[in-house]
Amino acid sequence: METEDTRAIFTAVFAGSIVLANVLAAKLTWIELPGLGGVAVPAGFVAFGVAYLASDLLVEYHGKEYAATVVNGTVVTLVIAYALVFLAIWMPSAPFYGGQEAFVSTLGGSASIILASVVALAAAQHLDVRLFANLKSRTAGRHRWLRNCGSTAISQGVDTVVFITLGFAIFPALGLGGNPTWGWALVSIIAGQYIVKLLVALIDTLPFYAVTELVERPA
Repeated sequence: METEDTRAIFTAVFAGSIVLANVLAAKLTWIELPGLGGVAVPAGFVAFGVAYLASDLLVEYHGKEYAATVVNGTVVTLVIAYALVFLAIWMPSAPFYGGQEAFVSTLGGSASIILASVVALAAAQHLDVRLFANLKSRTAGRHRWLRNCGSTAISQGVDTVVFITLGFAIFPALGLGGNPTWGWALVSIIAGQYIVKLLVALIDTLPFYAVTELVERPA
C-alpha cells in the first residue's frame, strides 16, 4: 500500500472516529465485568478505541510530528463540530417537526462535558503519540504489541481520569452544568470506565498487527 494512501486513510479514520465517539457518548451503555459488577460506559468507547488504533498507525508510518499535527487538527474539528451542533439546536424547528426535545437531549451536552472531552482529547492523544514513538525508538522497532498496548493503556488512563474529573467534578463545581461528584463515587466511575477501555486497548493489538502486515506486504 502506498504511503500517501495510508496517510489519508489513517488521518480520516482518526478524525472521524473522534467526532463520532463524542456523538455516541450521549448514550450510556451497561457492561457487566466479571467480579466487579456492572459499569456504565459512554457508547462511544469502541469508536475511541478505533481512534487510538489510527493514531498509533499514524505514528508507526508517518512519525510523531505528523501525528501530533493530526491530533491538533482533530481537536479544532471537534470544537467546530460542537459549534455546528449547537447552531442546529438554535435554529427554529419546522412546524411539523416533533423531535426537537429528543434532538436537544441527545446532542446538546452540558458545557462541563464538552469542555472536559476537548481537554481530555488533547492531553491524552498527544501523550499517546509521544509514548508510542518513544517505545518504538527504545525497542528499535521491535515488539509492536508493546508500543501499541503500552501507549494506549497509559493514555487511555489519562483520558479517563482527566475527562471524568473535569466533566463530573471540577467543571460542575465551577457552575458549568450538572452537580459535582466527589469521593468514592468519582473513583468508581473512573475505575470502571478505565477497565473497559483497557480491554479495548488489548483487543486493539489484533487489528494493529493485521493492518501493519497488510501495509508492509510487498505489492
